Amino acid sequence: MNILFINTVPLDKNGISTFIMNNSFFLSKNKNYKVSLSIFNEISYELKNKLKENEININIFPSRKKRPFNYFISLARYIKKNNFDIIYVHGNSTSMALELFAAYLGGCKVRVAHSHNTETEHPLLNKIMRPAFEMFITNRIACSEEAGKWLYGNKKFFLIKNGINVENYAPRLENRNKIRINLGLKREDVLLGHIGGLNYQKNQEFLIDVIKKLDNRYKLVLIGNGQDYNKLHQKIEEYNLENRIFLIGQVENVSEYLSASDVFLMPSRYEGFPFALVEAQASGLVCLVSDTITTNTNITNNVHFTSILNTDPWANFLNKNLKNFSFDNRVRNIKIIQKMIRNAGYDSEKNGVYLSKVLEDMVLSN
Repeated sequence: MNILFINTVPLDKNGISTFIMNNSFFLSKNKNYKVSLSIFNEISYELKNKLKENEININIFPSRKKRPFNYFISLARYIKKNNFDIIYVHGNSTSMALELFAAYLGGCKVRVAHSHNTETEHPLLNKIMRPAFEMFITNRIACSEEAGKWLYGNKKFFLIKNGINVENYAPRLENRNKIRINLGLKREDVLLGHIGGLNYQKNQEFLIDVIKKLDNRYKLVLIGNGQDYNKLHQKIEEYNLENRIFLIGQVENVSEYLSASDVFLMPSRYEGFPFALVEAQASGLVCLVSDTITTNTNITNNVHFTSILNTDPWANFLNKNLKNFSFDNRVRNIKIIQKMIRNAGYDSEKNGVYLSKVLEDMVLSN
């Protein structure tokens, strides 16, 4: 089966890219699949090599945002030339109509959209693109019930959960010590962790306001890059928090930073079903998140939901529950936590098997 995964955001450290990479690697192990990726940003030499080792074709097209016409024409020609059985588009809105139309012109009969969110930063464009989206889509997938209903309404869709390799996120003392030493933390310091693109949706400015209300024991590490980097950096300087908030960009060792953290925070304005929150729970962390995030994300009973209208409840929660952030407790309970995550359906291997069956059925029925 010849399948093209299309990423409508940069192939980066984000939830959509994580899903695409996990499942591309999984499907490429099956000799019945020929897997290709469509992206529009440069990637590291290491990642290119990893894709090559797994016999995954990588194709870099003109910028989707800056050169949409050139992107569209190049993509349609590429699809027509390679006779794909499935075009599998990943995104947050009906703007995926652009890729679905290119797939239609390229002669692909199975044109799949995968919804990864419950809102978009461009609601007007989402409304304008709706007719074309409905015209060219043949099959629908979503990361959560909420994400599916938001994008597809009452139309039928398949639910494929955001699975992870659970074992990779177990808390380890050696990783914890290494990262905390690198950050210059003291034994009594409380490290608050956050993973996400630096942007409006993820709402990192809120966390800076939270830290300002806490005493000096509390530190914050922000993992990720994005358009709000300069704004966040400026705000950190204005509040004189340079020694307490660490903007470290993208990292390859997310699990080590989770081991080093004591609490995980996610003040998002909206979400589909965030990978990072599954990863944090797999590390045994207590998680304090926005009440805009679906309660279905509480897989381990360690997730607490709080309004982002006010920072006081966040600061109060952190101060009152300090005794519950024990690393030893996390290590002691991790096998129970891992079992809960697997039983809830967030194991990437099992989800890959299910996805492959769904895709094969789509081809047979079209």
